[in-house]
Amino acid sequence: MKKNNIVISILVFICFALYVAIELKLPCKDAEKNCGANTKRLQAQNDSLRQNNLALDEKHHALELKADSIQEKLAKTKQTIVQLKNKQHEKITAIDSLSSNELFGFFAKFDTEGSGTK
Repeated sequence: MKKNNIVISILVFICFALYVAIELKLPCKDAEKNCGANTKRLQAQNDSLRQNNLALDEKHHALELKADSIQEKLAKTKQTIVQLKNKQHEKITAIDSLSSNELFGFFAKFDTEGSGTK
């Protein structure tokens, strides 16, 4: 994100500098022909920079949307992980509290108590 901000800042500064140069129409020392040519060249560069800036703005917006989407997915994934860990901990606690007969029945899927007992 910082790299995009720096690039955008530099482009805005260059556009501003070109705008100031065009508006002030700094006098050329060579000749009026060169000055007009330089002005046209600078205007073309300025237009090109504006187009590049618009394209970068669109890419920046798309990347921000993508980053927000990824952040939402990450938050949901973290919540799911926490829920799974809690369920696992509950199961481990339940198994830990069983007696040896109950453990045998749990792992063997076998009821150790007879039908006549109790």
